[in-house]
Amino acid sequence: MTESIVLARRIFSLDDQLEFARFSGDRNPMHVDRVLARRTQAGAPVVHGIHLLLWAIDSFAAANPDRPSMRSLRVQFSNLVYVDEFAEVVQTQISPDAIRMNVCVNRVPMSQITVTFGAPQLEAIDYSSFSPERIPSLQTALDLDFEQMSSRAGRIAFLPLPTDVDAMFPAASQWLGNRRVAALAASTYLVGMVCPGLHSIFGELAVEACAETGHEDALAFCVTRTDPRFRLVLQKIAGGGLTGTVKSFARTPPVQQPAANSLSHLVTPAEFAGSVVLVVGGSRGLGELTAKLLAAGGAQVIITWQSGKDDAEKVCAEIRSAGGKCETMSYDASKPVEGQLSGLLDAPTHMYYYATPLIFRHQSDLFVRERLDQFLDIYVDGFWQLSRALCTRQPKLSVFYPSSVFVEERPRGMLEYAMAKSAAEVLCTEMNKALPPMHITVSRLPRLPTDQTAGISAAKTALPLEILLPVVREVQSWPR
Repeated sequence: MTESIVLARRIFSLDDQLEFARFSGDRNPMHVDRVLARRTQAGAPVVHGIHLLLWAIDSFAAANPDRPSMRSLRVQFSNLVYVDEFAEVVQTQISPDAIRMNVCVNRVPMSQITVTFGAPQLEAIDYSSFSPERIPSLQTALDLDFEQMSSRAGRIAFLPLPTDVDAMFPAASQWLGNRRVAALAASTYLVGMVCPGLHSIFGELAVEACAETGHEDALAFCVTRTDPRFRLVLQKIAGGGLTGTVKSFARTPPVQQPAANSLSHLVTPAEFAGSVVLVVGGSRGLGELTAKLLAAGGAQVIITWQSGKDDAEKVCAEIRSAGGKCETMSYDASKPVEGQLSGLLDAPTHMYYYATPLIFRHQSDLFVRERLDQFLDIYVDGFWQLSRALCTRQPKLSVFYPSSVFVEERPRGMLEYAMAKSAAEVLCTEMNKALPPMHITVSRLPRLPTDQTAGISAAKTALPLEILLPVVREVQSWPR
């Protein structure tokens, strides 16, 4: 019989994530740190996949007190669920043999779960093929090279006590048994902290219930296959009355921009001297690289940060150690300009606008007005307000506005992004007509390696220095 029933709805807050991190031990910054998560493929904190799974199982078990025993479980984590998003557990199909559920956001399936019913296997787990090595408890995720992952094996102690399991997922604990729930929690610790570790994505979990008595409360694991083409890591696991496999991916590590002292050969020491440059979003990515190039050429640079204060100060210190002039300033492009520029002692002669919200989100509809509004707030209104405020201090302001080739190419899921960038291009054209001697240079940048464009495997991208250095020279050439 096929049905579609919403079993549960909720919003996962960052506090929920921190609580689950304490429960499972998975403290990967992708889940619990708003600043560090910016440098991951997600771009913002996301909910642990196993947290979603246990929530779904607990919701089904609570709604079905007469459910049969679980024989097997499979979950595919196809999309990311962000902190503060509204999620639903949707039962899509139920029969005497199985239950199928999706965790959805805006009707888009993020995780697909299948549970088959029946008695567990009678055979106990065979641990002879697993290493007896105990993995020490970790407070920070391991940062492994991909080659190091192929030989990983050992045993991870269950972190939550049975009473903790019973309290956090009571219905799931009653249905599966608290040791099986603890084993599922250990699988996210395995992926997020041990292997692949720091740069990880949990792809899929497939387990079968089996008999196990009198064994240690630990999850044994062993990497069975790695594939560098897709940065794929496959592992077999066993423990707590479960045996099966984990499929995960090693994400491409965050993009590291060139060191400030390595750029001096690209520009002359006084090439940009005499200019005071505000680099909005200069704490990382293309803004960071632009700030370093400008400082290498003798410009006085001010880099802004919205949440990454430590990142900004690190870039600033690096520029200063290389002999450049740099300061930092807090600035939020989504908020009114008034009051935020009070820290500017010198009127900027140039401004580079790299402010951006989270770009990539899965959505069910072709067009979502809320997403367009988010982009317009930053890319159009935020830019307009800041440019106008700076012009009152320096009418001959020279500005760089980074547009994108996606305005024409429009990859799937980026319609609202392309629309906002296109609107900004129109605005820049009109500003150049109406507000001289201010001048705005607009460039449709190709895909460049940044935190938000980094995927599981390396995508074809242009070289940032080859693209940005001519742009910087063009912007700095104004006023003419």
